[in-house]
Amino acid sequence: MRRALPVGSRAPSATLLDPEGRRIVLGELLASGRILLYFYPRAHTPYCTRQACNLRDHGNGLAPWKVRIVGISSDSPKRLASFRRRHDLPFLLLSDQSGEATRAFGLPAFLGFVKRASFLIEEGVIVWRDLHPRVGVHAQDLLRMLQARLRIPLPGAEELPGAGEPQQEPDDPPRPWPTDG
Repeated sequence: MRRALPVGSRAPSATLLDPEGRRIVLGELLASGRILLYFYPRAHTPYCTRQACNLRDHGNGLAPWKVRIVGISSDSPKRLASFRRRHDLPFLLLSDQSGEATRAFGLPAFLGFVKRASFLIEEGVIVWRDLHPRVGVHAQDLLRMLQARLRIPLPGAEELPGAGEPQQEPDDPPRPWPTDG
């Protein structure tokens, strides 16, 4: 049985296709910035549509945190293009028909469909993961985690932040996140 990559792992690379059929090297895409990489089973299905639309509808709340969203499924580039167009999705969708990215992230697949999971990757490192994302509130759960991260002291900190100290702003450099989902 595969085990999903743990927090602290370097994000692996794989060659995937975007909706126009262009090759995208995942390692290069994930090497900089803050990216929510989410895996979903199949475009145009009720739960996957609900999840994608939730991320679309709450993208403005994630914008101050500079989170870019990338979705991955085993769908063909043509199906991804249709899904993106039909639901006006403003983020990148990638085709993993070979299962290369699914295997690299250690995710299970059944009959070619990946199990739903998401990873927050900062500067090429997995800093948080959710192996059971809730489709109707995926963006809100991510936002709550990002906000909580500001209030939780770093491991080894002697006192709680806050008492007279300035709070970290959403676009400040990220703090390490010691646990995962």
